[in-house]
Amino acid sequence: MVRFKNRWVLFQIVQDPVIENGQVIHPRTAFEATDSMIAKAIFQSVELNYGHFGKGQGSVAVKWYNATTRIGILRIPRDFTDMYLSSMFFIKQIATMPCNFSILHVSGTVIFIQQAAIDWDRRFYLKEQEEADKKGEIYNSMEKIEKSKKTLAALQ
Repeated sequence: MVRFKNRWVLFQIVQDPVIENGQVIHPRTAFEATDSMIAKAIFQSVELNYGHFGKGQGSVAVKWYNATTRIGILRIPRDFTDMYLSSMFFIKQIATMPCNFSILHVSGTVIFIQQAAIDWDRRFYLKEQEEADKKGEIYNSMEKIEKSKKTLAALQ
């Protein structure tokens, strides 16, 4: 029996800013990307940069993606980790949405990547809580953090 080893990648999609009337406006809308759109963009980038060799080297799977925080978990073959990560650097759009990938963490086990994803989500939601408090708005970050933890725990 052959065992395939994987690497788990925690990534963030950084949406390019919009320029209106000569001023930079950072969009705060949910990024309308699905798991399949992200996987397809990565696979196309590997094919573009490495040709037929890259196309035949395993598959990429987006295991979890949070559209609010724009953070996701990706499973890639261990032997070709460098090839996939370098190809992600060259992705400049998903479908028609201009964006970039930021690699936050790479791990050999899903448990450590889940912990890192929970930490990144918690930081994001607490920052949102601070901004809402400054504006005097009501924002319950603890509910969102707990929901994120439950979703990530279901990955195993």
